Amino acid sequence: MSNRVLVIGSGGREHAICWKLEQSPLVSQIYALPGSFGIEQLGAKCQNLGADALDAKDFEAIAKWCQLNKISLVVIGPEDPLALGLGDVLQKAGIACFGPGKQGAQIEADKKWAKDFMLRHGIPTARYESFTDVNKAKKFIRSAPYAALVVKAAGLAAGKGVVVAANVEEACQAVDEILGQLKYGQAGATLVVEELLEGEEVSVLAFTDGKTIQAMLSAQDHKRLGNGDTGPNTGGMGAYCPCPLISKQALELVQRAVLERAIKGLQQERIAYQGVLYAGLMLTRDGPRVLEFNCRFGDPETQVILPLLESDLFEVMQACCKGQLEQLTLQWRSGLSAVGVIMASAGYPETSTKGSVITGLPAANTETQLIFHSGLTVNAQQEPLTNGGRVLIAIALDPSLRQAAAQATKLAESISFAGAGAQYRTDIAQKAFKMAPAASLSYKDSGVDIDAGDALVQRIKPLSRGTQRPGVLGGLGGFGGLFRIKELSYRQPVIAEATQGVGAKIQLALQNELYDHIGYDLFAMCANELLELGAEPVAFLDYIACGKLQVPLAAQLVKGMVDGCRDARCALVGGETAEMPSLYSVGQYDMAGYCVGLVEESRVLPRFDSYQAGDLLVGLPSSGLHCAGFNELLTQLAAAGVNLRDRSPVGGDSGLSLAQVLGTPTRVYVQQLLPHLQAGEIKGVAHVTHGLLHDVERLLPAGYEVALDFGAVPVPQVFGWLAGQLQLTAQTLLERHNCGIGMLLVLPQASQLWRTSLPGAKVLGILQTRAAGATGARIQVRNFEEQLEDLATPFGGLGSNQLPSEAVELTEPTTVVREDCFVNASGRRLTRLPAHYTDPILILGTDGVGTKLKIAQQTGRNGSVGIDLVAMCVNDILCNGAEPFSFSSYYACGKWQPQLAAEVAAGVHEGARQANSSFIDAHLAALPLLYEPQVYDLAGFALGIAEGGAILPRLDEIQPGDALIGLPSSGVHSNGFSLVHTVLKRAGLGLTDRAPFSERTLGEELLVPTRIYVQALAPLLAQAGHGIKALAHITGGGLSENIPRVLRKELAVRLDANRFQLPPVFAWLAQAGNIAPAELQRTYNCGLGLILVVAPQQVELVMQQLRYTQRAVVVGEVVARKDARKPQVVVQHFDSLLARSQRLLLVPRRRVAVLISGTGSNLQALIDATRDSAQAVHADIRLVISNKAGVLGLERASRAGIPSLVISHKDFAKREDYDAELTRHLVAARIDIVCLAGFMRVLSAPFVRHWRGRLINIHPSLLPKYPGLHVQQQALEAGESESGCTVHFVDEGVDTGAILIQAPVPILKGDTVESLTQRIHQAEHWAYPRALALLANGSLALNAEGKCVSKMS
Repeated sequence: MSNRVLVIGSGGREHAICWKLEQSPLVSQIYALPGSFGIEQLGAKCQNLGADALDAKDFEAIAKWCQLNKISLVVIGPEDPLALGLGDVLQKAGIACFGPGKQGAQIEADKKWAKDFMLRHGIPTARYESFTDVNKAKKFIRSAPYAALVVKAAGLAAGKGVVVAANVEEACQAVDEILGQLKYGQAGATLVVEELLEGEEVSVLAFTDGKTIQAMLSAQDHKRLGNGDTGPNTGGMGAYCPCPLISKQALELVQRAVLERAIKGLQQERIAYQGVLYAGLMLTRDGPRVLEFNCRFGDPETQVILPLLESDLFEVMQACCKGQLEQLTLQWRSGLSAVGVIMASAGYPETSTKGSVITGLPAANTETQLIFHSGLTVNAQQEPLTNGGRVLIAIALDPSLRQAAAQATKLAESISFAGAGAQYRTDIAQKAFKMAPAASLSYKDSGVDIDAGDALVQRIKPLSRGTQRPGVLGGLGGFGGLFRIKELSYRQPVIAEATQGVGAKIQLALQNELYDHIGYDLFAMCANELLELGAEPVAFLDYIACGKLQVPLAAQLVKGMVDGCRDARCALVGGETAEMPSLYSVGQYDMAGYCVGLVEESRVLPRFDSYQAGDLLVGLPSSGLHCAGFNELLTQLAAAGVNLRDRSPVGGDSGLSLAQVLGTPTRVYVQQLLPHLQAGEIKGVAHVTHGLLHDVERLLPAGYEVALDFGAVPVPQVFGWLAGQLQLTAQTLLERHNCGIGMLLVLPQASQLWRTSLPGAKVLGILQTRAAGATGARIQVRNFEEQLEDLATPFGGLGSNQLPSEAVELTEPTTVVREDCFVNASGRRLTRLPAHYTDPILILGTDGVGTKLKIAQQTGRNGSVGIDLVAMCVNDILCNGAEPFSFSSYYACGKWQPQLAAEVAAGVHEGARQANSSFIDAHLAALPLLYEPQVYDLAGFALGIAEGGAILPRLDEIQPGDALIGLPSSGVHSNGFSLVHTVLKRAGLGLTDRAPFSERTLGEELLVPTRIYVQALAPLLAQAGHGIKALAHITGGGLSENIPRVLRKELAVRLDANRFQLPPVFAWLAQAGNIAPAELQRTYNCGLGLILVVAPQQVELVMQQLRYTQRAVVVGEVVARKDARKPQVVVQHFDSLLARSQRLLLVPRRRVAVLISGTGSNLQALIDATRDSAQAVHADIRLVISNKAGVLGLERASRAGIPSLVISHKDFAKREDYDAELTRHLVAARIDIVCLAGFMRVLSAPFVRHWRGRLINIHPSLLPKYPGLHVQQQALEAGESESGCTVHFVDEGVDTGAILIQAPVPILKGDTVESLTQRIHQAEHWAYPRALALLANGSLALNAEGKCVSKMS
């Protein structure tokens, strides 16, 4: 059947109706009057009727046009044509109309009639009275026996004629505006005053033919302009469907007591009604109550309801018009939710901004994302433009309501309006989440099991105890260890460090269960490298990374390390195990090791200056391949179809598999060589790790050459098998593998050491001086190829294939090294032990960055994770009272990309600079068998030194009553990111999406580097009598598990959450992931990056040094733990702090203007604070105004990208005129708060009154003392003991406004105006941002009496 339909209207509702009708096979043509650009884009079926074709207000002409054009059905969208009787005109002309006549439309058009109708027919609604007299209405409001706070215009006011007042005064003000001033014209000539009902609002729309009524899916509209239901009422800022807030039982009650009673009542009153009946409901504790009826589809509810309608909309509408609705049953798409976010133009709802170019619109609607146009047009260039208050609605459909909401918000965020921008809410459907929360997430849900890590520590503790040696302090259990040098016999000890990995050999080990073998390899690689420096390995740390921690497997890895440590008499003192499910797959592991050694300064190797012609180059036999070249070997063996589980044809007759032969652990040469190194009998050592020729080269200083002769040096069979199997050349094995030589030594010509004391040692060659101008290779090789050919012949003989180099190189960024650091003859960095230590303790620490790396990799922002790496390590050793001295790193990736590696390295070096640490070395590895091309992992190793008597924590000294001082974090730092990834996935947000708590992207926020506390605390720790008993770095395990590390079992701590700031990122994570407060505390730092335990009498001394520069706060105290079953960390008021922070997420950030006259140092402090989300300043600086041109403050604004104006007071005759011009610009910029920062103007009374409660200033004294100018001079002359600064509200007096916050600064002996002023500036830069934060988040406000009051709840 061919049907032609006319739709009346032009908004988003009508766009959605046309979109749905266009899908009907029963409809051949749709006309829209006047229609919209969006409707016309729906396809050939849809056509707009402009004003030149038909006048939308000429009802008779519409009816005649319908007759002439054989229109089957007219659908009326807006309420006005219905209220004015268009339906009656059409019915009279014999044209089917989906929508009631004028009488039926009264149910919306006349609020008084509607309320009386509900009363007549027993439909549950709020109590009410109607008025046409202002005074009578206000008298009723003041005397009503119920809260008569809902004031409505009785007529149509485009959905805006309702005020829900907060109190009687607001309600009376609404009466004055709506009835007294006729704000909405004659629509407000009659007023309805209703009882204020409490509950959630829900919309239930229904199709009806006047006899039968069938409800649609429920929906919830969001009327207020701003997040958290703030701001003025609008026509609707978004909706979602279905709404889980209304139960099935309540819907059944609505069907019976509301919808069916309404239709029956209309029948009884002989009012014909067909179309939509819309019931706006309040879900009260006494059941649903009708707030209002509407006689048409709701906007924006229609836009989220119709996408879920399975039935043919035309068929339903036709049945309503023919009285046949009972013959249909509505069908809906099951298991699907729709969420729509309205995007409005600037100025809405009071005004609208037209003509702004819209960018970012999707090219077309899809199955899961829709755009409907409300007020959108196009220009001559076909660019979309804003053309009204509500411009469009962005809709997403998803089986998960939470995902649909996230995707709809994301879609809105991708669309921009030029000029003043768009207004939209980011909390549509949030109420549903509170009523029906998602499953609570925990760290374990994200794939990280803290308990598994603890189990591993307990399992390997007995193993590590077997490695203990003189010098070791404490036992395994942390991320590092302590070593006392004094227990050894070094006179002038130098500290040597080595960082290594095992390359792709770990893949062989994992696939063939050679776990302890590869652990042994890791230690051997580190210890043997120290021998190159002449050093004795004394302490070892490991870093193990994996996708899922398998405790038995990891324990075997550590067992191998322990075996190596025992063989070298080195202590395993600690390590880090990182479980990173988003970086590694299950079963995938990588490892890095770090070994510290000691050597007498006179014995540091190599000693190139002692080389002589005739010196012997001696080789010690390897145990096999060791760890070189496994990426390429394993790749080529796999390509050749070699099964490594097959029995090996080489390596003896023990029945070993090929994997076991290839995986033979690296030999540890410590016990063999150390006595001779310490005796000075060896001139140089090189561990063969990158190919024999390469490592011989490292031992040859300029001017020397050597010929290697394998005539008497046996080559292991495994190299012959490899050469034959892979058809390799002899040269490529010499370049890429050790060829049977594991360690190279340079010995004096007369030395017999290789014969007498080094089993298996062979003289490879004799060093010769190289003739000047010689052009041949410095290293010649004899008798190797011949021997290799013999070995390879049974397996195919030698070939022509090459092995590519796996070595990677990176130009080191410019780095700062401490004066204690020096470079040996081969360019390696070592550290002299400073002479001022009497009992030096080496403190070692290791850590990684976790899956924060994944965020860096996904966003391409890799420059700051190196800072994180350093921070995680040095903060830990700082907690042992150590001064950080050096840092080393491990970088492994899937594909070597020099630019990426350089970016990461630059961050590491910057972190080392901030930590005042020498950068020693980086182990770099490209491991395509382990990592995807864009993936890399990082591990860090820090070394610090502490005086024996200054080691922290001082567990025995900590007592109840000790204070806890907190240093703020910069955000998430580097722990808990696996849970972050899970929350992001649940929220449907990407890293390039704007963070819900700041103006930056989520990627930018989450990558804020971990704070390094060295420069803050090292000077304090160096002071005698500092009073610090312990430091706790809040890392993995959060507050709950890190603070107990510095407590005895009989002690606990009590923190007060009201004393510190919770960065909004944690509030958002908890909300989006439904993370319980206890889990949040167990996973994250919650805003406290480091905790100091301080003796009570020293608190003020410590705070004087940390309060303003580090934003330190006394956050709690140590208490006695009376019940061992209770937790050791109790955080009071945390739930309320979290709830406040989460409420703030729904409130628009406050827009701030700063007025300046000069340098703007306080402006800079405000800029820095507002852009540091960790400081929780819920505001952004949107405008800077200066009364002087060319000042530094304007340059600061420009650098920060903040719009600025110069408005000179000299251009105005009167102060009031100048201030009025200021106000004009401030209002145009929609400013909420004005901060004065060195603004050298006295403001007029009208300006101050206009901005009352929103205008603040900072003054450099502790008001009320010393208002005005020259205050520091006055304070010094008066002999004051302290001064400071005050942030206060501005009133009409001079520095007399109510005080928000004060920051005292002690006056020191010998202070001058300049020195005191400088310290007060530090206080100002703390106080002003803090005061702005308290004002912007609503914690402080100015009351009617002019006092500053707390609003915290």
